[in-house]
Amino acid sequence: MTELDEDDDLHLEMHRAVDELGKFSLHMKVEFGKGTSSEKAVSFVEELLIEATDACLHHGADLVGHVKAFMMVEGGSTVGFSLVHQNMKVNITKQLNVKTIERAEVIVHVIVHGLWDPEVREQTMESLETVAKKNHVRYEIIKDFFEVEKSAAHHG
Repeated sequence: MTELDEDDDLHLEMHRAVDELGKFSLHMKVEFGKGTSSEKAVSFVEELLIEATDACLHHGADLVGHVKAFMMVEGGSTVGFSLVHQNMKVNITKQLNVKTIERAEVIVHVIVHGLWDPEVREQTMESLETVAKKNHVRYEIIKDFFEVEKSAAHHG
């Protein structure tokens, strides 16, 4: 093994040591508006996951860990969304028993490789703003898990 090979091995090891999964989660209330079709509500969450994933990849992430969401609708039905690769469709598990959705609670988890938590948060929040505006959807953040974790760690 040459000195150059050893340098490459060391560089790779150091790179692995600092490469962590960037993650961000949020829980929000979403107002779709009266008479919004359940398909449009599902489409909004699907578009948000794709947009957030693309934004993270565009800003330095090199791998999708797992991007997922859960939409809980009045009446107790839930839709699950899962994205594990940017070139695959979002896997949607529908369990809706309603034709229209006025409001819902949505939990989003974004886990990517090669991007730090603050950047994952920023890209996800910007994507949310963009997709919400485009679809005329209002939202209110109930809990931002990044902020909660960081302040608990900082003050704990």
